[in-house]
Parts: sequence; C-alpha cells; structure tokens
Amino acid sequence: MTSNLIGSLIWLFFIFLSVFSHMIIKSLTGEVDFIITLFARFVYSLPILIILALIARKTLFLQINNWSNILIRSLFGFVTMIMVFSSLQLIPIGLTTALAQSSAIYVTLLSPLILREKIGFFRWTAVITGLIGVLLMINPIGIIEKTSELSSLGLLLAFGSAITHAGLALILRKIGKTEHPASTALIHNLITSIIIFISIIFFGTKFYGTQGKYGIEILILPNFIFYYLIFLGIVGSLVQYLMAQSYKYAEATILVTLRYLAIPVAAIFGFIIWDEIPTFNQLIGGLIVIGSCLLITYREIKKIKN
Repeated sequence: MTSNLIGSLIWLFFIFLSVFSHMIIKSLTGEVDFIITLFARFVYSLPILIILALIARKTLFLQINNWSNILIRSLFGFVTMIMVFSSLQLIPIGLTTALAQSSAIYVTLLSPLILREKIGFFRWTAVITGLIGVLLMINPIGIIEKTSELSSLGLLLAFGSAITHAGLALILRKIGKTEHPASTALIHNLITSIIIFISIIFFGTKFYGTQGKYGIEILILPNFIFYYLIFLGIVGSLVQYLMAQSYKYAEATILVTLRYLAIPVAAIFGFIIWDEIPTFNQLIGGLIVIGSCLLITYREIKKIKN
C-alpha cells in the first residue's frame, strides 16, 4: 500500500471514532451532568496520551518550545469542545457535524487577518456560497418567527464551534512547525483536565449544560455508566492519536477532502438511533457547505503547487 492510502485508511478510522465519540456524548444526555461527561472525555484520555507521548519522545514527552501558543491552542480547543458537546445535547448529531465542518469557510475568512494571506475571487465565491449553506441549515428566519423546532441555543453553539475551530486550525499551523503532536495533545488534555477539576471543586457539576441523573457520585460509587465514561476517554485519546498519525503518511490535501464524510456518517447514525430526519433546507445547506469547502481545498492545493 502507498503511504497516502495508509494515511487515508487511518483518517477514515479517525472519522468513524470521532462520530462514535459524539454518539456516546449524545447518549449520555440526561444520564450524567454535562460537566461529568466533559471531565471523562479529557481526564480518562490522559493515561493513553501519556504512554503515546513517552513512546514517541521518551524523557522529552513534556517538552514545549512555545508555551504561549500551546495555551492559546488549549483555550480554542477547550471552547470548541464545550460548544460541540453542548450542541450535541440540543440538536441532531448530523446538523451539529455539518455546522462544525464548515470551519474551513471561517479559516479562509480569518487568514488575511492572522496569516496575512490573500483571498482570490474563487475563494471569496466559495466563502460566500458556504455562508449561504450555513444560513440554510440554521434557518435564522424560522428562529426569529419561532417556527423552527430546533434549539436556537444548540444552533448557536454549533455555529460558534466552527468559528473557534477555525481559530484552532490557524494556531495549529503555527504549532506544527515547532512542537511535537504527541506532546501538544498531552499538554492540551492535561491543562483542560485541571481546569475542569478546579471548576467542579468550586462550582459542582450542575452550573453548566444539561443535568443528568448522576453527578460527582458516579465517580465515587461507579456503575455501568462510569465504565461508559472511561470508554469515552479512551476513544477520545485514540481520536487525537489517529489524527496525528494520518498526517505522517498522507498529504494534508487528501485528508481534508475526506473529512466531510463525517457529515453523512453522523446523519445516518442520527437517523438509525435517534430517528433524526434532516429537513430539505438542512440537506441542501449541507451539500452547499461541503461543495464550498471542497472548492476552498482545491484552491489551496493549486496555490501550493504554484
């Protein structure tokens, strides 16, 4: 097998596990407090990430060259996770995934300001078209007129996650030049785990997000849901590892085009498990977003070749 094929296969497994982790989070809604789900996702991923970082870097597994960039990366990553996880509890998983995947549009919009990149006519066309697709999925008129059955907060969170993910993507471009991915993933999860742990101590587990049947007691007197939470952390660590590994084998331009497979995969599972049926506007809007993002990717490839 060629390296691109190996990388693509790893990436496809990464996409499936990403959607699977979102399914776990959605299924835990009403069972445990949201903060506990967030705690499990980061804290229980640490053991595997520590092992992977030790294997990759040995005694240098905690070495970071630019801490300010890592802290910014952790901030954007943490906020993005909170928004995505929260929206999963409020709106269909396929819609959350589609809106989150529109981040390429906002990366292009932010590039001139942050990376001093020029945007040509075709990319501007793709951005404007993509924004139209996002508006179709969100249906702001329906929200204003209160004819939409979707949670306006859930839509806002999913939309916001795409913007913060765009900021994350831009900072990762800088970090990739100076830091090892195993160390950055470990440090990010460690910082986030500490923040969540301190928040639970001072505010408890009910100050944000959907409340469930169980709070902190699920971590003290565990039942089957406790092991479900551990599994979420393991899946989360594998997601980060597979993403980093795929870039070692395949070209980034190939992987970016495959990322949009997450949208139909999430929509299919949403229909099978939760009977979530996308509206006509959501289908058309999703297709427009995918098309515009692929056009942006095509222009990026052409720019690199030139």
